[in-house]
Amino acid sequence: MNNYSNYDQPRGFDWGALVAGVLMIIAGMFLVGHPGKALKAFVLLFAILSILQGFVWLVFYSRFHNFISFGWVAIVSGILDIVIGILFLRSYDAGGLTLAYLFAIWFLFDSISGIVFASHLRNKSNFYFWISLILNILGLFVAIGLMFNPALSALTLIWLISFWLFMFGINEIVVAFAHR
Repeated sequence: MNNYSNYDQPRGFDWGALVAGVLMIIAGMFLVGHPGKALKAFVLLFAILSILQGFVWLVFYSRFHNFISFGWVAIVSGILDIVIGILFLRSYDAGGLTLAYLFAIWFLFDSISGIVFASHLRNKSNFYFWISLILNILGLFVAIGLMFNPALSALTLIWLISFWLFMFGINEIVVAFAHR
């Protein structure tokens, strides 16, 4: 008998998980149905987060500049974050294009890292090594394609986030029923 938890006891239907799951699925459907608006929402979110991060850097500098010799980096980072956030707020197109390229660059670096580190799988199994290598090479080609077509990159970003919302939304609904 486990005296430290009550996971074995039914807790009742999890309404919070059900509501969260349904909202995630609705958000995923909205993203798929309105990719342009979704991209603008991502740009707005990124702009706001960038501005907030800039202020965090400036506060960090003001509190710790006596303890850290390279505090000027915090000032530069803070100002750059705020400027980037403001630029994104002023031009959603530039923000969307930037996010599309960042997404493609992320895929590129992730694929290159996967290719470089695939060699450690050779000790475990040639099968896993070759599968990893092939998938990462395919990922490299996808990344290069996304870099040359930023509209596709932005749409891919929207689709991946939509898929994530669908997947976790369904999972939350399953969890809601499993807790009863």
